[in-house]
Amino acid sequence: MMRSPLITVLLSSEKRTELLLLLKEKPCTIEEINNELGTNSVAILPQLKKLKENGLVIQEDRVYDLSLLGRIIVRKMESLVKAFRQLEEDYD
Repeated sequence: MMRSPLITVLLSSEKRTELLLLLKEKPCTIEEINNELGTNSVAILPQLKKLKENGLVIQEDRVYDLSLLGRIIVRKMESLVKAFRQLEEDYD
């Protein structure tokens, strides 16, 4: 299991960020994730793998959910992501 610095895992991929925010709302299957994010398994499975390796996401059967650590971090991360997005909109 290869772990990356959490800040890199959290903020270096828009797909991972979107995935974490989606899982904050509810546990999802890969099909639900693909539908909600408009993506496919080839794009999303590596992101899920990285999140699982770093202890942020857990998988039970075919359902993915945030771990306790993932829930704590996403709760804190969410306001930062919203602030960055607002700044990007303001400067576009």
